[in-house]
Amino acid sequence: MLTLTKDRALALAMLALTGILLAETRNIAPPTSWQPYGSALFPQILLGIIAVLSLLLLLRTFFVSPADRKDEPDRPRRSLAAWIRHNGTVLSLFGLFGLYALLLPLIGYLPATLAFLVTSLALLLGIDTRRKWIINLTVSCTLAPLVYVIFRFVLNVWLP
Repeated sequence: MLTLTKDRALALAMLALTGILLAETRNIAPPTSWQPYGSALFPQILLGIIAVLSLLLLLRTFFVSPADRKDEPDRPRRSLAAWIRHNGTVLSLFGLFGLYALLLPLIGYLPATLAFLVTSLALLLGIDTRRKWIINLTVSCTLAPLVYVIFRFVLNVWLP
């Protein structure tokens, strides 16, 4: 009898989600006369990769023998405050991304992206030394303008 494991449930959910999103990409406007590819190409490629990986995950769940599975030890239940403390970095990154999405149309691409990169890298690196600050500022101040130049001058895509 087949049981619904975490991996199987995740794979099925991802396949359903990518199927819906792939169907929705058909609503994206077709390419214009000056575009070699339509705007839907990049999302379709990413969704196709996600669908293939989800299918591989689903297939893998059928070929792993029960002896190969390592049962997870019983973990004690945590309070909400303990869960938030344990996952604070991830939750902070989601909040930062939401703030970035709000600020992007207001202050523009370069300032919003620089602020987001510096803050998120500081959160991830745990800035406690001068070397980490230099790495953070170098990566942020190089990457954001580089992406802007590539989109603006190479791909002819205007960023906010």
